[in-house]
Amino acid sequence: MSFWGSSFLWLEAVIAACAVGAACAVVGVYMILRRVVFLPAALSQVSGLGVVFAFLLPTLLGLEQGTPWTSPELVAGVVTLAASLLLGWMPEPRRLSRDAVIGVAYVLASALMLIIGDRIPQDSHDINDILFGNAVAVETGQMVVALVVAGVVLSLHGWLMRPFLLVSFDSPTAKAHGVPVRVLDTVLFLTVGLTISVATKTIGAMPVFAFAVLPAAAGLSAFSDMRKVFLFAAGIGAASAFLGYWISFVGSVPTGPCMAVVTALFLLPAVIAGRLWQGKR
Repeated sequence: MSFWGSSFLWLEAVIAACAVGAACAVVGVYMILRRVVFLPAALSQVSGLGVVFAFLLPTLLGLEQGTPWTSPELVAGVVTLAASLLLGWMPEPRRLSRDAVIGVAYVLASALMLIIGDRIPQDSHDINDILFGNAVAVETGQMVVALVVAGVVLSLHGWLMRPFLLVSFDSPTAKAHGVPVRVLDTVLFLTVGLTISVATKTIGAMPVFAFAVLPAAAGLSAFSDMRKVFLFAAGIGAASAFLGYWISFVGSVPTGPCMAVVTALFLLPAVIAGRLWQGKR
């Protein structure tokens, strides 16, 4: 069966992946500007930790499986949003860089995810999907969640692009001019946490980190106009999700890694194009 002839198998997964790919790319621009490039990776692992912990919660609390308050989506979302605010608000440590603290969070979340995952072997396939990225099949409900979250995040970032950029480039000056830096930082990092949480549950941790870093790096390398940077990054995120799924389908190879590799292939041409355009100015 051809790729297009079997669209009923992959349509929902591709739509969801394209949506979260574009959203991750947009929030990823701010992660590079703020020099917290590993924050999406740490949040992906924290989100995965929330998912596996949700499987264990009913046993710990003596509840039945499927209880709404212990759903993987809810637990992962709450944990990721809290971690996003904590790591985003964290002042620069005196002896350690912020990236070092984020690295500690990444390692700790990864280790705890493996430890807790070992206690729930009946759901090992879910753990593997989170760790290695296997966006082969996405349920209709998850696709709708991905579309809604991506739409809200992209709309909010389009509306608040200028103030977000101001507090990201020069927070002290913004504060001196009466800009509500704390409020904007809170909104920004909440959107980052929400995006990473939903994206990780949808397509896995590996492609999420790729979508949050590589398209943003490509956009910043190719353009100086920030509006073009965001549009270019979002386009790469969505295109990489589709092309990665297509290559995965045709070549019968893992979907998440394919998406990550395709995203990386956009980076070098963007860097070269940016150098050439700068040379002509």
